[in-house]
Amino acid sequence: MSEGALAPTLLAEKRGLVLGVSSEDSVGFHTATALRAHGAELAVTARPSRTALLSRLADDGYVTAELDARLTGSVEQAVARVGERFGRLDFLVHTLVHVPEGALSRPVTALSERELGDAMEVGVRSLLVAAHHARPWLEKSSSPRIVTLLSGGADFAMPSYHVIGIVKAALSAAVRYLAAELGPAGILCNAVNFSMLETDAARREIGAERTARTRQHLAKRAMTRAPLSYADVTRTIAFLVSPLCSNLTGEAVQVDGGFSKSYF
Repeated sequence: MSEGALAPTLLAEKRGLVLGVSSEDSVGFHTATALRAHGAELAVTARPSRTALLSRLADDGYVTAELDARLTGSVEQAVARVGERFGRLDFLVHTLVHVPEGALSRPVTALSERELGDAMEVGVRSLLVAAHHARPWLEKSSSPRIVTLLSGGADFAMPSYHVIGIVKAALSAAVRYLAAELGPAGILCNAVNFSMLETDAARREIGAERTARTRQHLAKRAMTRAPLSYADVTRTIAFLVSPLCSNLTGEAVQVDGGFSKSYF
């Protein structure tokens, strides 16, 4: 069943920004596609080097903006461009992550200052910067929402994942502090914590075979016995950015078929 067939009006007349579309096989891309199918008007960002992807997305009707998440000015410009175009923001979805080249194949104690700094800048501080600059546009909405993405590595040590896990743990804390700061303004801030998807990034960083084996293991241990799909994640995001989500903030919603709650 398609996303649109599920709830084509869930996000009707809502306008949002998805930060971090890296490829057509990324969580950011699938999120943007799903939210649009639910009726939202969407803007997306990608790195300046992704010119072909940005052009293709623009041709498909998305508002697009280049974004180098390591530069505060770039984040500010991207948010301003979208805010001015839409006149307001009903939601902001943050999917940005950075893995320093070769870092996951080395010990965590071998991470350089630059590697850890860049990973934290892209994976955590970019959310804070984006929220700061998006706040005036979000406050124009009747139901402003911010959502970001976590993973099991934020809570558990996982092989070949150390720097991402550290970043995701910090991001989890950032969500709670954003929720506390922005809650009085009516801006709800939540996260989706999901198990492994077969993304380009996963295949690139840990290998296609290991990704497939890990997904099989997760499905075997999950309460549902079902492997995670993009739709499982994007439907949760759609709820969290919608008006149906009310007075719920500072949460990390687990989407893993019950894997994290199953002892055996």
